[in-house]
Amino acid sequence: MMPDSVKDEVKRQLVEALGERGLLWEKADLLPYCKDTYRVRFEDEYRYMPDFVVLPETTEEVKKVVSIAASRKIPLIPKGGGSNRTGMLVPTHGGIVVDTIRMNKLIEISVPDLCVTVQPGMTLKDLGDGLAEHGLWLTQEQGSLKMATVGGAISTSAFSRRHQKYGAMADCVMSLEVVLADGSVLRTGPKVLYTSTGYRLHQLFIGAEGTLGIITEATLRVEPLPEAQEVVLGFFDDFWAAIDAAKRVMASGVDFSGGEAYEIVDHSELRAPPDKKALFYALVHGTKEEVQAVSENLRRTIEGSGGILADHEVANQFLTTYTKQWCGARALTGYEDVLTTYVPMEKMRQYYDTLWNEIAPKYGIEPLPGEKYSLDVGKYRMAGGRYRLPKGDRVWERYQEVLKEIAALATGLGGSVQACHGVGIQHRDNMVLEYSDVALEAMRGIKHLLDPDNIMNPGKKIPEKE
Repeated sequence: MMPDSVKDEVKRQLVEALGERGLLWEKADLLPYCKDTYRVRFEDEYRYMPDFVVLPETTEEVKKVVSIAASRKIPLIPKGGGSNRTGMLVPTHGGIVVDTIRMNKLIEISVPDLCVTVQPGMTLKDLGDGLAEHGLWLTQEQGSLKMATVGGAISTSAFSRRHQKYGAMADCVMSLEVVLADGSVLRTGPKVLYTSTGYRLHQLFIGAEGTLGIITEATLRVEPLPEAQEVVLGFFDDFWAAIDAAKRVMASGVDFSGGEAYEIVDHSELRAPPDKKALFYALVHGTKEEVQAVSENLRRTIEGSGGILADHEVANQFLTTYTKQWCGARALTGYEDVLTTYVPMEKMRQYYDTLWNEIAPKYGIEPLPGEKYSLDVGKYRMAGGRYRLPKGDRVWERYQEVLKEIAALATGLGGSVQACHGVGIQHRDNMVLEYSDVALEAMRGIKHLLDPDNIMNPGKKIPEKE
C-alpha cells in the first residue's frame, strides 16, 4: 500500500483527471475489487486491497491514469467483467484497478466490411444485441456471456461454443487501441479484414491478461446473422462412445458450429434411454438449406456410431436449458475447481484415466456428479471437468500440489495447462511445464520492452525467473 502522503497526492491527481465520480478510494468501495472468482486461501480472501479504483470513460482518461501511475511506478490492474477464475484480477501489489465497465460504447459498425469498433467495457451480450439491429452477429458465446466484456474476452483469449465454424475471440480481433505502460497510445494496425503488412501487434495483447497494456478500443470481425439454426443431440452408452461419434463428425468435414460430449445425470429431463450414460450434441448455423443438409449428415453419423437420436423438441429444449445453465455457471463459486486443459485426442483416455484413478485418490478430490468427463468438440478442443477441492490437513498446499500434477499430466501428454480461463496466479508457476526457458525469456523480453517498470498487472501470467 502507498504511504499516506503519496496516496493523498495521487488521489488529488486522479480526481483532477477523472473527477470524483470516476474514482473510488473508501475501503467499503474497494472490497469488491480484492479478488475475482479464483478460490484464494480463506485467510487471504481480503488480504490484497487496491489503493484506488478508477472508472474511466475515454481513452484520454485511461492515458491520464496510466501517466500518473507511470510517474510513480504504481501497479495497474485492468478489469473487465470480473468473472475470471485464475486470480488475474487480484491486486497482489496494491495499486490502481482500472475498471473499464463505463467504456461501453459501440463506436462504429460497417455492414459492408463486416466489422465493428467498440470500447472494451461493453459486454458480449450487449454488443450482440446492438449488432442484431443491423443484421450482424458477433458469433461468440462463452460461459460468462452476460457479464464478460470485450476487453476481458480479448485479454483472456476467450473460448466460444461456436468455435468450429466461427473461431474463438482471438479469430475475431482485427485491430486494437492500447494504452501502454508509459501512457502512449498504440493502434496495432489498420481496421481492415486482412493485411500482410507489418507485424501482427494485436496478437500480443490477446491473452496477455493486462500485463502489456490496457485495451481501450477493439475492431472485431462479425458475420451476418444466420438464417436458421439447429441442434442435433444423440445419446450413447458411455462418454467414450460419444467421443468416437464426435471424432467421426470432426473427420467428416461437415460444417457444424461447435459441440460437446459429456456424461448424463438426469435421464428423465432429457428423455434419454436409461442405459445411455453420455451425450454428444452439435450446433448448426447457416441458411435453411445448409442447416437442413448439415443436420441430416450429423444425424446419420450419430446413428452410424451407435447413438440414439433425441427428437427435435427434446433437442431444442436441451439447448435452451443448457445455454441458461452454462452461461450461469460463473455464479457457482463454491468449494470446487474447473478443469479446462487441452490434451491431444489420442491421449484423451490416458489423461482422464490417470487423473481420476491415480491423481484424484492421492489428493482426495472427487468429480462433481456428471462433470467427470467433458470435451468441447471442434477445431479448438478442450477437456473439461469439475471437482471438489481437497479436505483435511494442508488443504491449500494440497490444492496447489494437485494443480501442478494435473498441469504436469496435461503437458506431459503434449497438451496445455489451460485451453481456456487463462493463467493469472493459479497457473503462473506451472508455465515452466509448458514452455521452454527460451520461450519464457522471449515472453519476459516482450514484457520488459512494453512495460519496463512492471506496472501492468505485475505478478501474473509469467513466472519469475529463478
